[in-house]
Amino acid sequence: MAPHLLHGNSSLPSRKPILPTKQHYLRVKSLLKSEYTSSIIYMKGKPELTRDNTDIELEFRQESYFFYLTGVEEPNFQVVVDLEKDEIYLITPDVSVNDVFWKGPIANKRELMERYDVDKVISESDLPQLIQTLAPEIIFVLDNKMHYMHALELIASSSIRSRIDTQLLLPAMDEARLIKFSWEIDIIRQVMHASSQAHIALMQQFQPGMTEAHLAAVFRWNCALNQVYRQAYLPIVASGSRAATLHHSPKNDQHIINDPHSLVLVDAGGEKLCYGSDITRTFPVQGVFSDEAKAIYSIVLKMQQVVLSKLRPGIYWQNMQQLATEVLCKELVRLGILVGDINVLMEQSVPCAFYFHGLGHALGLDVHDVGGKETSKDDPTESQFLLDRPLEKNMVITIEPGLYFNDYMLDIWTQCPGYQCFFNMEILDQYRHIGGVRIEDTVVITEDGHENLTIVPKEIDEIEALMMK
Repeated sequence: MAPHLLHGNSSLPSRKPILPTKQHYLRVKSLLKSEYTSSIIYMKGKPELTRDNTDIELEFRQESYFFYLTGVEEPNFQVVVDLEKDEIYLITPDVSVNDVFWKGPIANKRELMERYDVDKVISESDLPQLIQTLAPEIIFVLDNKMHYMHALELIASSSIRSRIDTQLLLPAMDEARLIKFSWEIDIIRQVMHASSQAHIALMQQFQPGMTEAHLAAVFRWNCALNQVYRQAYLPIVASGSRAATLHHSPKNDQHIINDPHSLVLVDAGGEKLCYGSDITRTFPVQGVFSDEAKAIYSIVLKMQQVVLSKLRPGIYWQNMQQLATEVLCKELVRLGILVGDINVLMEQSVPCAFYFHGLGHALGLDVHDVGGKETSKDDPTESQFLLDRPLEKNMVITIEPGLYFNDYMLDIWTQCPGYQCFFNMEILDQYRHIGGVRIEDTVVITEDGHENLTIVPKEIDEIEALMMK
């Protein structure tokens, strides 16, 4: 559905063949509670960076808010938006002769006008004159020191008297970014498809004896085969007991733990046009789930399926978090790992011994996108995502329940006075070697439900059949 966004289509203005990002600005303006007629938005894009004290360039990735307003993936650009006339000025960097010699010239103004959804393109040297001409009463910038200092420099170089507002732009942009346009969803759908294919290939190409880092490289390679050349985040690949560590970093010397119960957890997703993806799958090292691994995996799958069956506009995220935890609690009691009344166990938050992260998060230009903090600073088990706000159409979110036998977390809970009675340690130890299971899909909320953008198999028989191939 989305190739026209990448290659041009008659449904879009002929000179704007890439991304209609001016729609973003107009939404931000509608949310910006400004009483001033003479005002601008000013933002400076991310510069090129080098490694430590060398001239070795780091891979460039544009700052998300700047990309949201401009669609520009290149370094050192700036943008000025005249809120009175709704005109967007893209500011090109002044490039030295030496930079041209090594890196080549940047695109000319005509090419940039055709490439980006802006009204005018000017050079960096002409920026002070532009600001003098606009003479804004207020300059809206993001709420951080870097953007504030850039705005101060801009005022000084332009010899104008303007006030800098750092409070209104960020919440307006966050609100705008939370609800996606259809073309944004199309891009996310594309990158989700490519990342899904990489996860499928990973299960098919997996061989016992690989290192976790090798498996991460295989994922990256298969993303590239599907024309997705960036990662939304560093891939998480963990096996055996290491799968109970949420952000385990794969290392070259860590071989996949190979025993009949061992599972591999892969949390990875590619990125395209700065829009990310997020998928987690857990599969058996030997191609077949052991009875114990199957029991634990089935609990997590049930947690996710119950939540997915309820997703639609108007649903509150806290209720979904509670629902997933209730399913976990009941299933752990059924297995005999937890002991006691379900209500008491829930009131005492005992299931958090096995499930200590939020149910999911928004996804977009950042893999943990706007919409609330993933967890509370005071209580890491308390989700702050979409606090006191229902789901809405065109929100893109992840659903990622998990169940982990993390020795450090279990020691805290099982050794805490008054809590030992809730755990059957003999049965718990029968499952401890499973490590951890997480199943994560990315979905978009629709008019009356949701669309699951993830196409990687997750039923036990599907995974086993896929690995048999």
